[in-house]
Amino acid sequence: MAGADAPGPGSVVPPRPTAASPTRSATRRRRAAALGVSLAWLATHLAVYGIRSDFQQLPLAYVAAQVALPFAFGAASLLVAAAPGRLGLGLGIGIIASLALLGPLSFWLFAAALPPPHDAARGNGFWLGSLVCLDITLAWAAAPLLFAALALRRAFPTGAAWRSALVGSALGLLSGAAINLHCPNVDPAHLVTGHGVPVVVAALVGAFVVARWARA
Repeated sequence: MAGADAPGPGSVVPPRPTAASPTRSATRRRRAAALGVSLAWLATHLAVYGIRSDFQQLPLAYVAAQVALPFAFGAASLLVAAAPGRLGLGLGIGIIASLALLGPLSFWLFAAALPPPHDAARGNGFWLGSLVCLDITLAWAAAPLLFAALALRRAFPTGAAWRSALVGSALGLLSGAAINLHCPNVDPAHLVTGHGVPVVVAALVGAFVVARWARA
């Protein structure tokens, strides 16, 4: 026997309410908190691991290309990814996608094309050294990616995959700049493999994982 509250024949069952998207002020506060914690995370690990031993001997142009530029590009990419745009829907996907691809590509190009400032250390530990730096850089990017997923939950009404990819690329660039500031290995192959691959991985995690949280 049907209960008294059971819907009768032909009645319309109302849809279950869905979680509302956060307000703009709440989203802004969560983003600021996530960014602050992420920067503190990177700064703390860099303080523990230390600055590279050859930093004082590096040419200014090399430091600018390997550290300052990826940091600035990463910070700018975060601003672009989170920009609301005129209608609150974010900037154009063309701009977002271009920056998401250009960030990791530029990091690789500078790593591969810049002349080493001094002779690279020789030895048989190329793959081991690259794997160590790859693991460190991925670990440095992992926590900020988690913070971004939490802070940007339901924040992207359109283009969530590309905007999240740009967020991942930006956080990968910040971690890449940090590992370049720590690791004294100037071998281009090491920089591409050990430092550059995590930037691409972070962008992919953004596109396929963070996007699931950020999609409104």
